[in-house]
Amino acid sequence: MPLPTSAPTLTDGVVTLRAHTPDDAEGVLAMARDPETVRWTSIPVPYGPGHARRWIEEKAPHDWRTGAAFRWAVEADGRFAGNLDVNPGPPPSVGFGLAPVARGRGVMARAQRLAARWAFREAGLPVLHWWAQAGNLASWRVAHACGFRHEGTRRLAVPRRGGLVDGWFASLTATDPMTPRTIWWPTPTLTGERVRLRPHTAADLPRIVEACADPRTRHWLPGLPHPYTVEAAQEFVLTARLDESLGRSVTWAVADPVDDRLLANISVFALDDPVNPTAGEIGYWAHPDARGRGVVGGALDLVVAHAVTPVAAGGLGRHRLQIGASWSNTASRHVAERAGFRLAGRFTRDGVVGIDGDRTIEDGAWYELLA
Repeated sequence: MPLPTSAPTLTDGVVTLRAHTPDDAEGVLAMARDPETVRWTSIPVPYGPGHARRWIEEKAPHDWRTGAAFRWAVEADGRFAGNLDVNPGPPPSVGFGLAPVARGRGVMARAQRLAARWAFREAGLPVLHWWAQAGNLASWRVAHACGFRHEGTRRLAVPRRGGLVDGWFASLTATDPMTPRTIWWPTPTLTGERVRLRPHTAADLPRIVEACADPRTRHWLPGLPHPYTVEAAQEFVLTARLDESLGRSVTWAVADPVDDRLLANISVFALDDPVNPTAGEIGYWAHPDARGRGVVGGALDLVVAHAVTPVAAGGLGRHRLQIGASWSNTASRHVAERAGFRLAGRFTRDGVVGIDGDRTIEDGAWYELLA
């Protein structure tokens, strides 16, 4: 059956994909000028009314007629909500942009499922590839919700203004269910008497650099990049957010409850272990000026309480938690013991500690806490 030469109308009763009309021009213009659209795409800047008209009246219809790309307007609540494209490739790919007024309601995930079903059934495409600039969590959230499999980060693989940037890549095949492959763990704010746990912000980056460049931190965590730069801190935060989306871990900035200054970092990881799916391991480090003040201990109490809370009640649903530390790392071991963790064993020659040429392999202390 030949493919249509203009956009077919597709709907799930909530969201509709349809051909663009002149009435969409104002919505296209507003979306193209939105700071988030500008940040994450290579759309022309400045974007004027002429760009919007050419897209609606020339580009989208031309691509349908020639089969170069299948471009729809997304409609929700009776008004323009965004654009969605399927490029037949090779390789076949998807792209989308959502108007600010339609964000946060699952509109684009619904639209993407409609387009994917059409692409697989009517256009006969075997796969759809998605990619975005690394860090574009909003775009990844749509792909994640639709069942795309995350395939990793590629260095300098996505063109943007001024050059190439790192990209996230994922794919969906015609036989894949269009449901999330992994749980996307939220990072809730947890508040105690001494600390407040929250997601990281850009303001935390200099403090992360200071903490991870500190000789004591480097001694116990010799795998940290050296020298530790702002770029390394950005990569650390970005990896934490991505790992949450892939069900692997949850990471918090430990902040001062008064001035919001970063004091430490704490994570629960190994949440996706198929052999022990309701266990987890906790790791932490402190900024030099926050040591010896009970900061990490206060954070650990909050994290343990959250980790053992059932998933249905907003927690991580863990039945067992572990903490590992070098045998001679008395400060880290004291934190674990104070929180009620039991020493489960001493592992011989468990890991490397030390800085640069002064490194040794040391026994490890492993603690556990049963919910």
